[in-house]
Amino acid sequence: MSNPVFKRSFLFITLALLLFFQSCKEADTNPAIQVGAEGYFVVNEGGFGNSNSSISFYDRKSNAISNDLFAAKNGRPLGDQTQSMSVFEGKGYIVVQNSAKIEVIKLEDFSSVATISEGLPSPRYFIGISSTKGYVSDWGADGVTGTVKVVDLVTYKVLNSIAVGKGSNRMLKVGNLVYVANAGGYDNDNTVKVIDTNTDMIVASVTTGDNPNSLQKDSEGNIWVTADGAEAYNSDYSINESKSTKGSISKINQANVEVFRLAVDKVTFNGPSNLGISPSGTILYYTYDGAVYNMATTANTLPTTVFKAKNYYGLAVDPFNGNVIGCFAPNFSSAGSIDVHDAAGNLQKTYSVGIGPNGCAFK
Repeated sequence: MSNPVFKRSFLFITLALLLFFQSCKEADTNPAIQVGAEGYFVVNEGGFGNSNSSISFYDRKSNAISNDLFAAKNGRPLGDQTQSMSVFEGKGYIVVQNSAKIEVIKLEDFSSVATISEGLPSPRYFIGISSTKGYVSDWGADGVTGTVKVVDLVTYKVLNSIAVGKGSNRMLKVGNLVYVANAGGYDNDNTVKVIDTNTDMIVASVTTGDNPNSLQKDSEGNIWVTADGAEAYNSDYSINESKSTKGSISKINQANVEVFRLAVDKVTFNGPSNLGISPSGTILYYTYDGAVYNMATTANTLPTTVFKAKNYYGLAVDPFNGNVIGCFAPNFSSAGSIDVHDAAGNLQKTYSVGIGPNGCAFK
């Protein structure tokens, strides 16, 4: 004769075990995102006006890419034209320029923490200053009036605006100073402004080549700046060479003085850009004229031999192993890819990512 109490207990224990093993299986197939030595993010800009930007994650342990993390976790699209992402104190700050916002997410599972949208007409890049303060470069509603917005990282509100120059772009934090490259936006500029983060005041201005776009600090404390140059046009829309300026790379010393400026060989729409640096702080990498170049920080002339002959839309250097990551966008309507090279330029692996990959975010 069967015992109903025993049968109910057996069924309960069996169900509990099934649920336990299922939860373990789910935990194994959906591990927490570990940023830093365990992996990094890829920013996929998407097609302008299509709201199809996304974020991918590369996991070093599995050697695999996970795509479209934000939409998968939060059930809504990320937005239109994601310009950049920064990792700071356990959170990710995703700057979505054409949607005029920053999405703040938890790094471990990509769930939304907050959306910062008021006071950011055209945000470009975020940099963390302290646990309660961040800076955001912004082009302004006209694409010219460049500012750095001061953001409260507790309330996620814009507190202040620092006028820095036209088309404020990438920023670099060195001690209590932040260097801002003014890339011109829809106009031209030729300055790097230096902000004291204790006072939120500009304490220095350095003249560089026209339209500086990115910057890095080397092992000696010097700041390197790439600049696009500026094009002037004739009445038939051809380039006026005599009135145009070439792209360049500048070296700025710790006294905020431009030591030298190295101009490239011709006028192009895009001069040197996407500046990266090796983990040792001694080798620079940049894109120019459809290729990637590298040069030692001890050099005083530009290289003539390419590091990689491929037209990458974005470039990043992995701070953990020195790999050079080329972000390839064949167009802005289909998936792009990243090529991972070692420091010698050997291709290690290619991964499919989202539309228009333009850079990476590391811890």
